Formats: sequence, structure tokens, C-alpha cells
Amino acid sequence: MTLNEMIRNYEATQAAMAYIIGFTLNKRVYRIVMDKLLNEMFELSRESTSHGGHAKIKLHMTNAIRVKLIEMGAEEIGGLEVLDNGRKNKGEAFEKYETERAGQVWEKDRIPYYIDGDLTVDGIKYQIKFEGASFTNEKVIAAAMEWKFGKA
Repeated sequence: MTLNEMIRNYEATQAAMAYIIGFTLNKRVYRIVMDKLLNEMFELSRESTSHGGHAKIKLHMTNAIRVKLIEMGAEEIGGLEVLDNGRKNKGEAFEKYETERAGQVWEKDRIPYYIDGDLTVDGIKYQIKFEGASFTNEKVIAAAMEWKFGKA
């Protein structure tokens, strides 16, 4: 699959209705809620061979994209200490921060992106991602297409 095909199929199969994206700039942490990600925020990468070597899509955050998101209304939520909440993985730390910010209890889960979002607030399902995060790989996208549409 090409990057554009992977993005299109990922968006067609995801359960979330919006994204909460976290990123850093100059040792400050920012968050932005988006209905749709900018195409330049996706990057095609490859898993290690020990994880199957599949093509995957990742959250791509250059400084230019970070500045653009701030111009679009990203909110500064603090310094790097925001991510110092007992989780070593920054993506998990950001997801925990966002879940607790919404007044909910965070639990690590393995629910696929096409089954449910990471956080539901007022009936809106959010996918939470922090800079450098992987969205999914081509094998999971194919399974999601089969699950949702009955075809790969």
C-alpha cells in the first residue's frame, strides 16, 4: 500500500471521531484537538523485522508542522514535567495526562483503533497521539478493512 492508500484506509476504519495530538517545542508541551490531521503529519515507515517488517504510518512532526499547529490554536500545557507522571513512554504519559484531564481513570489497553478510541468525552471518541507515535501498520489496516467492510 502507498502512504495515501494507508491514510485513506486508516481514516475509513478508525472508530475515533477526532484526534488529540501532543507535541513539544522548545521544551514546552502542547496539545491540539483536530477533526482531521494534515496530510503532512503522516509518514510512511517500516517496522523492524522482529515485528514483522510491515509498512506503517507514523505521526510526523517537523518544527514547521509544530509552529503551524500552534498558529492553528494548539494549547501550551506546560513543560516537560507534564509527561513525568510515572509512565516512561511519552505516548502513554500523554494519553494518561489527557484521560485524567478529562476526569477519567487511565488504564493501558490494547483495544484496536478500529474498535474504539483512546478516550470518550461527551460521546466523542478521541484518538490520542504524541509526536513520533505509530498509528498502525498495513497488516492491521487490512484486518480492519476486512472487519469493517468484509474486504481487504
